[in-house]
Parts: sequence; structure tokens; C-alpha cells
Amino acid sequence: MLSPINLLAVDNPLEHVIDQPIYGNWWFSNVTLMLVLGGLVAIVTLVAAAKRIRTGTTRSLEDYRTQGIWANMVETVCVYLRNEVFRPVLGHDTDKFTPLLWTLFWFILICNFFGLVPLKDVTGGLLGLNHGHGFGGTATQSVFVTAALALVAFVLINGVALARDPIGYLRHLTGGAPAYIWPILVPVEILGIFVKPFALCMRLFANMTGGHVVVAVMLMFIKMMVNAGIEKGGAYTAIGFAGSILPFVATIGIYFLEIVVAVIQAFVFTFLTCLFLGQLIHHDDELGHEAEHNEEATYLPGDTIHTH
Repeated sequence: MLSPINLLAVDNPLEHVIDQPIYGNWWFSNVTLMLVLGGLVAIVTLVAAAKRIRTGTTRSLEDYRTQGIWANMVETVCVYLRNEVFRPVLGHDTDKFTPLLWTLFWFILICNFFGLVPLKDVTGGLLGLNHGHGFGGTATQSVFVTAALALVAFVLINGVALARDPIGYLRHLTGGAPAYIWPILVPVEILGIFVKPFALCMRLFANMTGGHVVVAVMLMFIKMMVNAGIEKGGAYTAIGFAGSILPFVATIGIYFLEIVVAVIQAFVFTFLTCLFLGQLIHHDDELGHEAEHNEEATYLPGDTIHTH
């Protein structure tokens, strides 16, 4: 029987991050399967949470009380994102774009978390499914997936800005600079339009791929040390197992770091999409006016409040 280390560790650490066809058919690869699975899990779990969050019709206390740990966590995260992350950037447009931004965050987060479950190793190494390649992994470690997500953000950001105010969109390219600066500034701004989604794509791809490769390398070191000690036998066996302790501890630490990275990258992708959108639809310093008229603004003792 294969040991857990042999299941998780392979001679090539890139084996964990390279997409594989499902039984030779590339039209529905392993990454595609994980995308579909991630979408289904997101729908099922978030709808279940929403049913425990929404209020009823009896006007009783239970109608306003979120039920369950999962529903409370989802509500807390969503309210924080809307009030503390989206609203300062989008202002009065917050409620229009919050559902889409929430969807981006939860979908990316769930796809990232799938990569922390060794489904591919168990289904491939233990069960021998899909010619030994197995099923599982992180969909967001594929550059094609992150490029598609970045394309969605690109269309959202530029499509909304152009549809709302084409003149303002073009004016944004000049940055309010004098006309003689435009030949330099406009090409830079146009380049920036495409650099932003490219940065979104590569940041998510690199972070989700790099962490898994490091974990795979650590597991490979454990396998090499243990196997070398067993092959030589005698005292070398104990030395091999003792030497594997350090990479084993490092693997655990990196694995916990991967959990943090999965959350941070979902947040960063969503926040930057929100920020880029806010920059284009609020190109005339509306944020300053929004803060001026914000109903939730607070004033300290001694502040002078001007009324119009």
C-alpha cells in the first residue's frame, strides 16, 4: 500500500499545478471540472446561507436573527465588504455593483480553497482515476482561468464607464493635465487600461501556483529522505526519518500560509476590481463630494458644519 507521503509527493512538483485532460479529452479538462464544481459549491452554500439570513414576514425576533455559524460568517464578510471596502470607493453606486463583486469574491475564494484539499492525490495516486492523474486542484492556478476572470473585470470596468459617460471616460485619459502633455499621458493611460487586468490575472495566478509548488517541493524532500533511509537500511533509516521532520514542519507552516493567501488573493482581486471601477465612474473627484453628503459621516466635537 502506498504511504500518504508517496501519494502527495511526486518527483516533479509541477505535476500538482499542470492541467490534465479527463481521460484524454481536453474539451473538459481537470481545471474545467474544478471550475464547475467550485461554481456549484458556491451556489449551494451561499444560497443556504442566504435562506438563514433573510427576514421573514411575521415581524418576530427570529425573522431578524441570522441562524447558524456559516450564515453568520457569510453575513459578516458580506457586510464588511459592502460597507468598509466597496462603499468608500463606489459611494452611491455601491448597491448596484455589490452583488457582482460579492460573486467574484466568493467564487475565487472557494476555488482557492479547493486547492488545499488533496483530491487530486487521493483520486489519482490511491484510486488510479484518470490514468493516475486524478481529479482536483485549484482552478485559479490556471492562467487561462485567471485571464478569464480578469477579462470579466475588464469588461465590467470599461463597459460601465463608457456606457455611463463616454466623454468623462475620454477625459479621464488626459488626467486633467494641460493639452501639451496629452501626447505622453494619453498613451500611458491607454496602456494602463490593459495593464490593470493583466496585473489582476498574473497576481492571482502566480500566488496560487507558487504556494502549491513550494508545498509539493517540501513533500518531495520528505519522500526523498525517507526513501533514501529505507533503501540503505540500519541506522540510515532513523536518520532519514529524523531528517524529514524539518521539511514536514515547513510544509505544515506553508500550508497554513496558503490558507491565508487564498483569502487575501480573493480579497485583493475583488478590491482592485472595485477600485479600478470607482476610478473610472468617479473621475471628477466625486469621492470628495460623496463623503461630503454621506449620511453616515461622523463629526467630532468642535467641528464646524457648513450647511448649504
